[in-house]
Amino acid sequence: MVIASLLASLAVDAVAVALLAWVTWRVASDRSPPNADAFAALSGALLLWAVLSLLSEFPHAWSVGANLAGLGQLVPAVFVPGIWLVYVLGYAGRGTGLSRPRIAVFVLLALPLVGAVAALDGDPSAGEVRRSLASLVGTELFQLSAVYVYAAVVFLRYGWSHDRISTGQLAALLGAVSAPYVVGGWRSGDVVVDGVTGGLFLSGALLFVSLRRYPVLTVFPKADYVARSRVVEALQEAVIVVDWADDVLDANAAAEELFGRSSRAMIGEPISSVAEGIGVASLSPGATDFATLRTTKGRREFRITVSGVSDGDADPDEDPVARAVVLRDVTDRRTREQRLSVLNRVLRHNVRNELDVILAHAERIEDESRRAPIRDSAAELASVSRKAREAEAVMTHSGDSPSTIDLAAVAREVVADARREYPESSISVDAPDDVRFVSHRTIVRRLVTELVENAVVHSEAPARAEVTVDATADGTPLLRVSDDGPGISDRERDLLADAGETQLEHGLGVGLWFVNWATSQLGAELEFDCDDRGTTVTVRFHGAHRSGDARAEPRESETVETASGG
Repeated sequence: MVIASLLASLAVDAVAVALLAWVTWRVASDRSPPNADAFAALSGALLLWAVLSLLSEFPHAWSVGANLAGLGQLVPAVFVPGIWLVYVLGYAGRGTGLSRPRIAVFVLLALPLVGAVAALDGDPSAGEVRRSLASLVGTELFQLSAVYVYAAVVFLRYGWSHDRISTGQLAALLGAVSAPYVVGGWRSGDVVVDGVTGGLFLSGALLFVSLRRYPVLTVFPKADYVARSRVVEALQEAVIVVDWADDVLDANAAAEELFGRSSRAMIGEPISSVAEGIGVASLSPGATDFATLRTTKGRREFRITVSGVSDGDADPDEDPVARAVVLRDVTDRRTREQRLSVLNRVLRHNVRNELDVILAHAERIEDESRRAPIRDSAAELASVSRKAREAEAVMTHSGDSPSTIDLAAVAREVVADARREYPESSISVDAPDDVRFVSHRTIVRRLVTELVENAVVHSEAPARAEVTVDATADGTPLLRVSDDGPGISDRERDLLADAGETQLEHGLGVGLWFVNWATSQLGAELEFDCDDRGTTVTVRFHGAHRSGDARAEPRESETVETASGG
C-alpha cells in the first residue's frame, strides 16, 4: 500500500514536471512577445517547485537530500506570488520588467525566510525553532496573501472588462497560481506533500491549456485587442501604439524593420526616441501630418495618421486608452510631385513667353498663307498652357472642405459664358430651378466648362450643344452635355479609362484629361454615348450629399441661335 502510494505520487510529480517543463521551454524558446519573460519566470518557478517536490519523495533512499528538497520548496512557494504580480501588471498595461517597487516586493517576501534561517543559527532549542517557524508562517502567509489578492484583483478587473479575455482564461491562470497553495493546504497533515504534488500537477495542466488556447503572452489588452492583430502585423505601413505620455506600448513588424529595433526594445520608450524627427508632427487622435524621420534607410518623409484606440465598452466621451500612429513612407511620391510641379511651372512660364515671341514675329510675315498656320498653332499651344495652369489651380481645391452647390445654377452660368465666347454657336440649357448637393464648387464648375467648351469646339460650324441637368429616381445629380460633332474615338475613351498616357498612345487634350481627373476626384461616373447624330457625355455624381430635392417643374430651357445657325 505504501509502495503504491509512493508510485502514484511519483507519477503525478513526474507528469507535473513534464507539463511545466514543456510550458517553460516553449515560452523561453521565443521570448519576443512583450510579456513572455514574466510568464516564463512564473512557469519556471512552478517547475522548480515540482522538481523539488519530486526529489522530496525519496526520504528512505536519500534522506538528507530529500529533506533539503522538501525545505527548498519554500523558496518558489514564497516567490511565485511576486512573479505572478509582475506578470499581471505587465498584462494589464503597467509595464514589463523589474522596477524598483517590484524588486522591493521580492525583498519583503524574502525577509521572513532570511530571518527564520538566521534564527536557527547555532543550536536552537525546539521551542525556538517552533517560534521561528510560527513567525515565518504567519508573516509569509500575510505577505503572500496580500500580494496574491492584489494581483488577482488587478487581473480580474481587466479581464472582466474585455471581451478578448475569456472567463476560461481567467479561471485557468488563477487556478494555475492558486492550486499548489489551495490543494496543499487542503490535503494537510501527513500527506501535505501529496497535496502540493496534486496542486503542481493541476498548475502544469492549466498552464499547458492556457498557452495552447489563450493569448497569455500578449500585453496591454486594452490597446492590444484593437491595435495588434494579424491584420496590423501584415501591414506594410509601420504602426506604433503609444499611451498618453507618448511612450510606446507596441509596434508591428514593419516598424521594427523601419527603425532597426525590436518591439520589446521599443516598449516603454518615448516615441520621439524611436522615430527621431516625429516631434514636429501632431499626435492627437484624428490628426494627419508629415514629418521627416531617421530610419534604417536614411532620412525619409512620412505621412503620419493618428487614430484613437478605445475600449469597446468605454464611454464615447472618455479619452481613448491609447493612440495608433501609422507611418506611410511618401518620400518617392512627394519627390515626384515636387518634380512635376516645378517642371510644370517652368514649362508653362517658358512656353507662354516663347509663344508671345512667336506670335509677335508671325505678325511681320506678309504672306497670310504662312502667317496663319504659325498663328493658329501658337494660339493652340497657348490655350493648352492656359488650360494646364487652370487645371492645376482647380485641382488644388480638392483638399478644401466641400460646400453646398446648385448644379442647375452652375450650368446656367457656364452656358451664359460660353454664349458670349462663342456667339456664332447654338447652346441650350435644360435644368430645374435647382439641384443642390454638397461637393467642391470650383471643380464642378470647371468640369461643366470643359464639357461645354469641348462640345462647341469639336462640333462643325455652326456648333450646337445641349446641356441638361436632372436627378435620377434615387436623387443622384445628373449632368448631360450633347453635341453634333464627330465624337470621341474608341481609342481616346480607352485612354481615359487607363491610368495615363504612353509615348505611343496619346492624343487627348488637357481639357478631357481634366474631365477624367475631376470626375475621379468627385467620386462621379463618366459615360460617353456616340452615334451618327453626335456625342453625349453624362456625369453622375454618385455619393453626393443632397441638400435639397431636385424639382422637375418648372424647368428652364433656353436656346440661342445666330442667323447663320438657322
